[in-house]
Amino acid sequence: MILLVLVINSAYCLQFGYEAEKGQQICFTDNFSKEDVFDIRISANSSNYGVKIAEANSQSIDSLYDRKGSWEHNYQYQSTSATAHVRYCLTNFENDFIMFNITYKTGSELANMGKVAKISDLNQMGGIIKKLNTQLDDIKRERSFLIEKFDYMSKLQGSISKKQMAFGFLCLGLSMIITVITVNMIKRILRLKKES
Repeated sequence: MILLVLVINSAYCLQFGYEAEKGQQICFTDNFSKEDVFDIRISANSSNYGVKIAEANSQSIDSLYDRKGSWEHNYQYQSTSATAHVRYCLTNFENDFIMFNITYKTGSELANMGKVAKISDLNQMGGIIKKLNTQLDDIKRERSFLIEKFDYMSKLQGSISKKQMAFGFLCLGLSMIITVITVNMIKRILRLKKES
């Protein structure tokens, strides 16, 4: 049993709901021309459902979004094809009914088109992302160099500590030998003075 509720609210968006039975898949489609934009929000009374969005143009079928296991799904897309046919499918994996609430905006219905990313914006972001990746690689290399240097310094410090300890014991030993010899010499000198 499918329950369809259609409401157009003051924000000029289309809101509707479906009630899907156990294992049922519900699909709907829309047609777009180049640079048309849509924004879809899907929520349900369970997280045990899947959302698939695909675009079919004259050459191929491209999967745009395929996710499961969330209470709410949000997706925004700008068409790049001259004509595109977009298909949205919702699948109920629950053992009971699920009520889907869908808010769907396209084209001029989107409240502020200035905030919608265009393909040219994404190309600029691609250059920025490449620069960030390069900087991140540099940071990783510097970090690994610092870690290696720290390890080397730790080993060096350990070997210096061992050498310092050996030198300290050697000095202590020599001091004891010198002390024993000095004490014996003083005793001998004192004995010689007593005898004379």
